[in-house]
Amino acid sequence: MELKDGYTLMHEHMSIDLSPGDLGTVSFKAMCRDLQIAYDYGVRNIVDMTNQSMGRAPEYVRRLQEATGINIILSTGYYLEEYIGPYVEPFSVSELASSAIRDLTSGIDDTNEKAGVIGEIAWSRPAPGELELKAWEAMSIAALSTGAVVSTHPSLGVLQLPQAEYLLEKGIPPQKIVIGHIEFYPDDNALKKLLWYGVNIGLDMIGKETGRGDRYRADTVCKVKEWGYLSQLVLSLDLCRAQDLKSNGGYGYAHLFEVFLPMLRERGISRSEIDLMLKDNPKRIFNPLYDTITQGDRGRFSVSC
Repeated sequence: MELKDGYTLMHEHMSIDLSPGDLGTVSFKAMCRDLQIAYDYGVRNIVDMTNQSMGRAPEYVRRLQEATGINIILSTGYYLEEYIGPYVEPFSVSELASSAIRDLTSGIDDTNEKAGVIGEIAWSRPAPGELELKAWEAMSIAALSTGAVVSTHPSLGVLQLPQAEYLLEKGIPPQKIVIGHIEFYPDDNALKKLLWYGVNIGLDMIGKETGRGDRYRADTVCKVKEWGYLSQLVLSLDLCRAQDLKSNGGYGYAHLFEVFLPMLRERGISRSEIDLMLKDNPKRIFNPLYDTITQGDRGRFSVSC
């Protein structure tokens, strides 16, 4: 997957249909206005995490790309247990894997639009459900077959470490894994361990009141920098409600550039470090030629932070 030169938002939704108020596909004009704002701030790539169990709409996304000039990367995969029954239960692991591989290599459904990422694959709290584990097994096979990036939705505040360990045990290279929603991780030692594994982490709900807010998110960026792992951190907003769009009175994509990045600069985060998180890290994650990170003699799961 080749990214355009510019900023990349690693976890967004162009359309989503899980509950009333979601973006759906009726927000085309509003989405175009908000995407134009993002474009004006330098965004050239957006990873659309809406998979087939969340209301994925490849033709709609193609129209958004044509109207805005932003490269939008589609996803394949399955979300939380409560949403994936009809998509997962009737099929074998092999059939689910084959379907994802087709999405990634041939095209989604009857379109020519290919998926470029496996995501956002999810686990429920306090533990993954039977269908979720079935889907994860299939998506691991698809990832190993295609080299695709895998991006996750851990239930808020838990499961980040187990998700990383599951994917690493399956043989997914750590640099191809993005563990999402990291702003809900309250344990610094566990977060250090997650980073030590070599996986990427997504601080990807910027602007949302959910969790501890943007000040905590900004402080987290500083901590990750202090620990020496800023090259594994990516940023996004996870916009998924129509009311969140700037053109509908919400905070929109502009919030990242007009509110959050100034908070980072106030804390001593440089322009080059911002570019690292928004430009260089996504390029590395999606680069198929990037060498596998070697773990040496550290032993992936024996570290004690």
